[in-house]
Amino acid sequence: MRTLLLLFVMVSLFVSCNRDKTKSLDLYELKSTENIKSFELDSDVRYNAFYLYTFHDKQGKEYLSFLNYRTNQLLFYDFNSSHFLFKVELNSEGPNGVTQVSGYYIKDFDNIYVSSYAYNGLIKVDTVGNIVQKIPYEKTASGYQVLPSYTPSSHPYITPIILGDKIYITQQAVPRFHSIEDTPLSVLIDTTQQMCKELPLTYDILTEKEIAANCMQFSRIYDGNSFIYSFYPSENILQASVDHTNIRKIAVKSRYISSATEEQKENEQGPRLNLELARYGDLIYDPYRNVYYRFAYPRTSLDRNMNWWGKAVYGRSKFSVIILDKDFNIIGETLFPEGIYNSYVFFVHEDGLYISRDYQIGSGEQSDDYMTFELFKLTKKDIK
Repeated sequence: MRTLLLLFVMVSLFVSCNRDKTKSLDLYELKSTENIKSFELDSDVRYNAFYLYTFHDKQGKEYLSFLNYRTNQLLFYDFNSSHFLFKVELNSEGPNGVTQVSGYYIKDFDNIYVSSYAYNGLIKVDTVGNIVQKIPYEKTASGYQVLPSYTPSSHPYITPIILGDKIYITQQAVPRFHSIEDTPLSVLIDTTQQMCKELPLTYDILTEKEIAANCMQFSRIYDGNSFIYSFYPSENILQASVDHTNIRKIAVKSRYISSATEEQKENEQGPRLNLELARYGDLIYDPYRNVYYRFAYPRTSLDRNMNWWGKAVYGRSKFSVIILDKDFNIIGETLFPEGIYNSYVFFVHEDGLYISRDYQIGSGEQSDDYMTFELFKLTKKDIK
């Protein structure tokens, strides 16, 4: 009787554990349409598309906008025609001065936000360069001092999430300011109450191996119901309720990565190793197809004789995209050809997933005069 009871318990645990695991099915792929969109750049633009977004105006017209890196210029294009429209020059000094812009996010023409090296907060601006509102980072009621280093970006994908009068920003792990267990992943800013509140999910959720990898970057999205975090050294993603009190850890493992926790050492080879080590990347939501895409970077080897300092702006040479359904089951993974695409620059569109073709290392085929994107469609595999 005791043996039968033990067997029943073991079977029950096995079934329970397998219900919790993410299913993995190879049903879908991202297939190129060979449709290319190019946006012309002038001689003043420095290529660094880590602050690039698409959005609609109230009439439904679609735009593409990005920050000209290390300048105070915001550029706007007509998305359909790819024609340049106008440029916003933000002042560095005076009553509307922002010093130097460090990050950028645009939701629409009424919600344009920049961060600055000289101001501990977000700065809301308009399309003629005026400051509309300053949103400071303050100390929370429990005494946590919000870090001033938040820079909105599309890579890593950590844009501010705006829900009514509340803005959710991310926090970096900076041990000299706060211990890992005391550093929240996100902070809530209430713009009406003019107060900040740290959310209960902290970096302490990482495993010892993930922390030892010395790479605690993550992406964060909001899919309309939950916050989703994707840590670069972790095969798991985190699903959090809006108040971050309910957390679910979900395995989303690439078939091309055995482990993503190899240590990123700080030495002269660091820039190259940063582009060689196996890591996971940004996770984004596709509301048109109700799926998620998680970028993954298998281990690779790069030219030891090349100076890799500053080359990260062109992305990783080798990458795949994991496709997840609405329940975070893996339904496919597409491995991309190497040395063509800038895997750090992408955007979801009604037409599909656009990925940059501006790798610009080695092939010599890309041009500095354009930002070029290739359209990929989510396609069901013809399984025979």
